[in-house]
Amino acid sequence: MIARQRKEPFGLHGGTGSPILYTMDRSLALLLDLADAEFDGESFNGPSFMKTLESLSPERAASTATWEGYSAWEVAHHVAYYKYYIARELGAAGPIEPYPFPEGRSGFAPPREVSAAAYKELLGYLRRAHHCVTEAIRAADPGKLVEIMPKWDIPFAKAAAWICTHDSYHAAQIRSMGVPGLKEPKLGT
Repeated sequence: MIARQRKEPFGLHGGTGSPILYTMDRSLALLLDLADAEFDGESFNGPSFMKTLESLSPERAASTATWEGYSAWEVAHHVAYYKYYIARELGAAGPIEPYPFPEGRSGFAPPREVSAAAYKELLGYLRRAHHCVTEAIRAADPGKLVEIMPKWDIPFAKAAAWICTHDSYHAAQIRSMGVPGLKEPKLGT
């Protein structure tokens, strides 16, 4: 078996107080600002993840009559699960435990109930989970961020960077997967 070589995350090395960790702190702050914008702010890429979800009624969010065969609600469960998972791995999931939704494969799971109250609970949990994970990353000791995250075999800093693209990707996915009333297929010319 050939051993896999692991590069230092973001080219990092050195101890506490090194210029490299200072650069990581600044870079991480920029990434987390981007994560906040893509999640629930003014995204450069279109409506943010939460603005996309908030544009849907509970019934439309739960509809599986999409080109991909699953619902925006299931995608939201997936996003919530990974925010919870990373916060838990950082030892900071207390405020959002226990995880309240069905876990399904990779967090994708249909809603237990389709109602305005259940959808409001989901949106509230997403905001709490996002706040929890981003604050856990901001508060993490720089040494923790270069540690390898169990099960994923990546540094915590890389998981933190991934959160930015994850929310942006899924916002675009929901907008383009044919959720009834959100996006209609382009008609031929």
